[in-house]
Amino acid sequence: MIRPEARQRIEAAITDAEKSSRAELVAVIARRAGEYRATGLALAIIGSFIAGLAVWLLLPWSSTGEVLLAEFLVFLVLLALLELTSLGDRLTPRALKVVAARQLARATFLDQGLADTAERNAILFFVSRAEHHVEIIADRGIYGRVTPVEWQAIIDSFSQSVRAGRVEEGYLAAISSLSSILAAHFPSDGQPRNELGNRFVVL
Repeated sequence: MIRPEARQRIEAAITDAEKSSRAELVAVIARRAGEYRATGLALAIIGSFIAGLAVWLLLPWSSTGEVLLAEFLVFLVLLALLELTSLGDRLTPRALKVVAARQLARATFLDQGLADTAERNAILFFVSRAEHHVEIIADRGIYGRVTPVEWQAIIDSFSQSVRAGRVEEGYLAAISSLSSILAAHFPSDGQPRNELGNRFVVL
């Protein structure tokens, strides 16, 4: 999903950002947030029903067994096509994919320990590749310190980079944009903390 050298540069950017502030930054990328098998199954059932109806209308001399056979074969073909290619993902409603990606981002925030820092000052930079979805989640110690306009500008830029395939660029720009804001509100006191580590996490 992302080259080793790109991961190293992102980890280095996090290390540099944490030197100038007390905030804890974690970058995570997931291959996908969900399987969306319900989409393939639903479309295959609908397609098989349409195929059976078409056979019954266009070939009225067909037996019930032949109609059922046509439905079964179309169901198998459509299910394989939707499950084994990216077509199922493409036909899944965007709203469902967004919900799945947001749920995974919030679960990751908790699983990676970002809600347990001493000053509640952790930030998650999250990307789900299959859904082209971006999240930046900040704990309560940070969230109120950044204006909604600043948050939205950073997220919009991050999202545009990911959708264009410039994933590394998106991470680096978002980390850079937030580092100066964090340095102003959570300036470094010279004490090494690094509660969460700087490893780039791949799910």
